[in-house]
Amino acid sequence: MELSRHAERPGIDEFIGRIFTGFTELRGDRIYEDDPAVIGGPAFLDDVPVMVIGHKKRSEGKKDYIRFHYGMASPSGHNKAIRLYRLAEKFGRPIVTFVDTPGAYPVPEAEDRGQAFSISRCIQAIASVRTPVVVCIIGEAGSGGALALGFGDRIIMLENAFYSAISPEGFSSIIYKDASKKEKAAETLKGSGRDLYAAGIVDYLVKEPVGGAHNAPDQVIDETSRAVRQYVQELVKIPVDEIMKARAAFIQRLIPSG
Repeated sequence: MELSRHAERPGIDEFIGRIFTGFTELRGDRIYEDDPAVIGGPAFLDDVPVMVIGHKKRSEGKKDYIRFHYGMASPSGHNKAIRLYRLAEKFGRPIVTFVDTPGAYPVPEAEDRGQAFSISRCIQAIASVRTPVVVCIIGEAGSGGALALGFGDRIIMLENAFYSAISPEGFSSIIYKDASKKEKAAETLKGSGRDLYAAGIVDYLVKEPVGGAHNAPDQVIDETSRAVRQYVQELVKIPVDEIMKARAAFIQRLIPSG
């Protein structure tokens, strides 16, 4: 779990810079303000025009986490994502998302502006957008904040990334009444890339070097790039109606029977 939060772990800037060309950031949600915790815009994956969207924890090579709320999106961040989903659909661009967030921004101002509703609208928008969606989980993927950008037709996940409805610290505090038992909680949650790949939730597992992705970032990003290219090339050949049917079937499989 700690490796998913490592201060030198490659972030969205590094992934965009090495995988795509011609990225143009689009700012603002056209409702309230721009949220720096979510960035996105059109780019090219080789000769394929795509829309890139993701959480941003810090500037490349810096540790300015507070400026980006540690990658925790406000309602403006979720509304920005919805805006970009719709633009991608309008222009027929596949969407590639990068998930790296502890969760949605937990402050009173965000709640006053409808944080929970903005997350639900964002999940609805990405699940219903009529264009292919490839998700890359590159670090933390916490709670509804991750789900807002984390639903797609193909899911790629780094080996030491962690996807969970609650942080190990939160789980440990509630279940074990002791926040220090976070390692035991992380094992119980089974939210690592290895666990989710074994469970069939993740389609492609990106191996990390010993010690984590920060020890060989180019290697990790290049393997992620190969997976992104593979899935985008595969999905653009499938009729949109077939993609939508497959999404609906996937959602049904996640719903417990009885």
